[in-house]
Amino acid sequence: MIELVPRSKMSDTYTLELRSAFGKKVSRLRSEGLLPANLYGRGIESAAVQLPYTDGRDLLNSYGKNNLFQVQILGESEARPVIVRDVSIHPVSRKILHIDFFQVDLTRTVQADVPLLLTGTAPGVSMYGGVLVQANDRLLIEALPADLPESLEVDISGLDELGSQLFVSEVKVPSGVTVLTDLEMLVAAVQQPRVNVERDDELAEGEEDSADEETQTDSGEEESED
Repeated sequence: MIELVPRSKMSDTYTLELRSAFGKKVSRLRSEGLLPANLYGRGIESAAVQLPYTDGRDLLNSYGKNNLFQVQILGESEARPVIVRDVSIHPVSRKILHIDFFQVDLTRTVQADVPLLLTGTAPGVSMYGGVLVQANDRLLIEALPADLPESLEVDISGLDELGSQLFVSEVKVPSGVTVLTDLEMLVAAVQQPRVNVERDDELAEGEEDSADEETQTDSGEEESED
């Protein structure tokens, strides 16, 4: 499990080496404690690179996705500002398999998917026994690289009754951040517990059966009188 430990942006520089191992040879690279990666960006030639596994783990723990830091390819004179664009994780061991670095232009906006973190307590759940459902857990945003948030917090304290809903348009974002996701998309809602819904259905069916029985009884009595 990768735990995020925030640091000041652009505070560290990680060294990368150009990579010559591809395909099946990448497994041997990993066995030697190295992590394969790619570096790409707008208007630059992409590069296959590698770095020590411990450095890759450290930068992910420290910066996660969307946070700015620097990398420097061995032999180059200047560092490059980057964000982590994608990470491949082994499904069983949970070890990092590959990282994609995206080199950014600090003067141009970039798009990113950021996670939505629900905060607070929904009265519709705590007071009325509703079930909180998160319908959308990510948001597509656009901002300058230095303004990209790691995540966005969504206060659910306004979900104060059964059936309450919260939409993308109600999510607060920092200055300089533009939301690209449909503003009418549902983020979270408080639903009636399933057991109550089933119980209501059963009661409704029972009332219908009783009504049918009464109708049949009335019909039988009328026939007897004739």
